[in-house]
Amino acid sequence: MKFFFSLFLYSTLSLPLYAQIRADSSRLIKINELFELAEAHSKQLALSREDIAISEQQTDIAKSARLPEIGANASMGFISNAFVWDNHLKNRETVSMPHISQSFTLEAGQIIYQGNRVNNTIKKAELAEQLAGLNYEKDREDIRFLLLGRYFDLYRLSNQKKVYQQNIKLAKQRMDNIRKLKQEGMVTQNDIIRTELQITNLEVALDQVKNDLQIANRELCVVLGLSPATMIQVDTTLITSVQENLGFSQSLNEALSSNPSIKASLVQEEMREKDIQIAKAEKLPVISLYAEDATMRPFLYAIPPMDIYMNYFQGGVRLRYNISSLYHAKEHINLAKMEQVRQQKTTELLQEKIELEVHQAYVKWQESKRNYASLEKSYQLANNNYQIVENKYYNQFAVLTDMLDASTAKLDAELQMNNARAAILFRWYQLQKAIGKL
Repeated sequence: MKFFFSLFLYSTLSLPLYAQIRADSSRLIKINELFELAEAHSKQLALSREDIAISEQQTDIAKSARLPEIGANASMGFISNAFVWDNHLKNRETVSMPHISQSFTLEAGQIIYQGNRVNNTIKKAELAEQLAGLNYEKDREDIRFLLLGRYFDLYRLSNQKKVYQQNIKLAKQRMDNIRKLKQEGMVTQNDIIRTELQITNLEVALDQVKNDLQIANRELCVVLGLSPATMIQVDTTLITSVQENLGFSQSLNEALSSNPSIKASLVQEEMREKDIQIAKAEKLPVISLYAEDATMRPFLYAIPPMDIYMNYFQGGVRLRYNISSLYHAKEHINLAKMEQVRQQKTTELLQEKIELEVHQAYVKWQESKRNYASLEKSYQLANNNYQIVENKYYNQFAVLTDMLDASTAKLDAELQMNNARAAILFRWYQLQKAIGKL
């Protein structure tokens, strides 16, 4: 009696937990949440964020060149006695020296003119920071598009699963009707066998779809950081979402101004321009302010030397000019100009590539909409044909082969229509990626 009571208590208490597990095993994920999960768990995007942080730090380092340079130097050592000869290197004498030397120097310098080299270096670092952000946007769009492909696989496979389940249910109902006709002697055993064979084929196809659905689901769970036991439910309202039709010309204009790859290439052009200006700065003098405060011991500028501390301060303007830059800087400037021309050609080539991608994506999107409209009409015709043939069969005006052919045509039309519905969504997002709005 105690055992049965314990079993009843355990079963009662475990029901809410079991229900929670079942509830958590299925999760509806919409497109926005799909993107958020990808951004939170993608290792590639984590690396891109690190690149942004590194470029920001490099910009701070470049800006530090505007700050003055300050240094301190301290030393302590031993000085031997001095030996003195006359101008014939004869008659050597020994001069007693203070044997302990000490010095402390504090220096400061500030560049006030360097051909705008510092400002151009800072601007280039800021452009590199902007480029890192654009590379992050590109990586994010690539990952989003890859996930969308798998997400729409789930959408397509889920629809196929429902289609097969509905057709299996319909086939089993047809089997019940045929068996009743068999009892009345209106059909032969062959009709039952062929109907059972059709049901078996449908169940095999359904099992394959379920396996493909399970594989795609697990892949998404791993990428999104979800438990592998989670069953992802796709957003079935996607097909009713409004898809803005901007026209090809407007789509192309947006792509040329918004696509991260083109924007990144234009930023690299600006960086090449800064390289030219930095190379030209090598031919210009460097003007800086300097100041020095020194304290040292002993005082060696007297005879005999004096064991005393001496302090002095000096400051002024320092001019430095590298004469060799007259022939060295020319090669650096030419190299920078060549790299700039190369980057400009890269941008032009990239713009042509993006134009072709936008055109292809736009044409395929329009094609997918027309294709869906045609397949939707084909499905309606196939469904009407099936109903007509089914009525004829039950009234002995058609054979089973006609009805099975009509059923197969209806199934194929329904599957193609559902695949075309998913294709519209995929082509739409493909166009958005080409534009740079994904």
